[in-house]
Amino acid sequence: MPVSDEFLSQLFDPARTIASSKLLALSSLSETEAATFRTTWDAAEEDSRSKLLERLVNLTEDNAEADFDAIFQIALEDVLPAIREHAIDALWECHERWLLNRLCDMAAEDPSVDARAAAAGALGKFVLLGALEELRAPLVDKVEGVLKGIIENQDEPIAVRRRAIEAIAPSLDPDVNDVIRDAYYSDDRDLKASALFAMGQHCDDGWLPVLLSELKNPDAALRFEAARACGELEDERAVPSLVLLLKEEDAEVQEVAIEALGRIGGETARSELKRCLRSTDTRVREAAEAALEELAANDKPLGGFG
Repeated sequence: MPVSDEFLSQLFDPARTIASSKLLALSSLSETEAATFRTTWDAAEEDSRSKLLERLVNLTEDNAEADFDAIFQIALEDVLPAIREHAIDALWECHERWLLNRLCDMAAEDPSVDARAAAAGALGKFVLLGALEELRAPLVDKVEGVLKGIIENQDEPIAVRRRAIEAIAPSLDPDVNDVIRDAYYSDDRDLKASALFAMGQHCDDGWLPVLLSELKNPDAALRFEAARACGELEDERAVPSLVLLLKEEDAEVQEVAIEALGRIGGETARSELKRCLRSTDTRVREAAEAALEELAANDKPLGGFG
């Protein structure tokens, strides 16, 4: 049933609360309906737009059949940077070419630093598709060209450059190791953290010695990124160093070390994770349970038999 003008006007009426079940009428809008919706959206109050976007995002999490991409596409052009950022997050499962083009434009030109950073980070999924040979080479070149331009631009805020570094990390381009190296040896802590993250995403075990060294860094944020990257590399040589982090005082570092052990696997990792199940800390026990579940799932033969 077509979305009526009356329904659209009610959507942004602060005196009304539309039931979630009725919001599903906004799923899979036609081009004509989307054009009508855009007119109503542009005329609505900022708070009403923001609240509707939040509700639609929550609906997509609860209902796999809901498709509000047409609305999220409109939100990408909102005058409020926060709404543009939220729309980027909402489209995390979208791999359409129109989104690739829009994110490239936003990463390079959006007037908001936060929105540029969000757009640059979101381009990472297209870099990964390129590495998996699921995206045509000209599009991969376009995305990576935009990211390299951001990384090389010393006038670009660190917040944007670091997201570009993280996004380009899965690329098969050998120059990416140089990008990671430059960021790691920079004087900026945030760039160094992003470099550690990128080491894991780039999946080059040549970075393992650096990561093992950074697991001892006095800075908890850098220990966290190093531990997470070790999990991404899935190299059993990291297990002894990660086991030491199970006694880590910083809760987030401890949890990411547990998660990394679950990703890497092996008898030592399994034994240590089982030991964590006896912890008096509920948080540690729950993290260990989740890691052991992942480890067990990865141990299953193809097809899930056995």
